[in-house]
Amino acid sequence: MTITAQRLLTELGNKAWSGYNSDDMVWDSEDSLSAKAELNSALRYLINREDFPFRAKEQPIMAISGISNYNPPIGQIASIYNTDTRETLLFVGDGSKYDKTATGEPSAYWIEYNNPNSKIRLYPIPDKTYNFNIVYNQFKPVKDTDGSLKFEFTKEDDFINMPSTLEFLFMDCLVLMTMAQNNKDEQDENYRPTLNEFEERWKVFKRAAKPSKITARVVW
Repeated sequence: MTITAQRLLTELGNKAWSGYNSDDMVWDSEDSLSAKAELNSALRYLINREDFPFRAKEQPIMAISGISNYNPPIGQIASIYNTDTRETLLFVGDGSKYDKTATGEPSAYWIEYNNPNSKIRLYPIPDKTYNFNIVYNQFKPVKDTDGSLKFEFTKEDDFINMPSTLEFLFMDCLVLMTMAQNNKDEQDENYRPTLNEFEERWKVFKRAAKPSKITARVVW
């Protein structure tokens, strides 16, 4: 089951003390503009708050002889490894101390930042074809009905890009954070209780999102 953007607006409108009228929470209505803006803001904040395992993805790159620069994935690179040897490349910062004409089997990399077209620079320059995988945290928490990933909800049938086992726990957190962002008045009697409830729900979500810790037992 997938939780859509419209479902989130409906939940928000039906939540006590949300500050939103449930009748106004229709995706295409003018009255829902503020709620949609706050919802997307809360989504970006929560999904990037921690490095959850479900955000981890891999993208292959084929290193070609004589070519040093390669397109990075849209996300935060955690590591790059050789798929044949399983050896991980060393991240070396800006690469200023390295000979940029050296060739051989790549053993390190850095990022050449030149927005919007940053590149992964392999060191040394590949002397033949090598296969690598980039391990990274992706930043797109929304998927549309065509399967394309997005940074935020733009259509009513867009849905949360997350394992189905976590969707409802995350929805509770997202709705509560949206309510807190919409309130912004620390003197309001509902502001602190909303944040407190969010923190409790967030703890539950974090436990569910990370691998279980199983104590090893010796059986005789």
